[in-house]
Amino acid sequence: MHQVRQMRGRGALLSVRDVTVAFGGIVALNGVSFDMHQGQILGLIGPNGAGKTTLFNCLSRLYQP
Repeated sequence: MHQVRQMRGRGALLSVRDVTVAFGGIVALNGVSFDMHQGQILGLIGPNGAGKTTLFNCLSRLYQP
């Protein structure tokens, strides 16, 4: 817990806030938020159709959130 508090004091390398993506009536991402700090390893897991690839496509600006 101490390490997490220290990381919050520094600026995040990547900060994602409230990303939502819908394809027609299908909501692929709904309010996704997270921070990634230097030295941190972040994993993204989930079942097929959970929106993992959609999130990466938003981060790379292939999709518009």
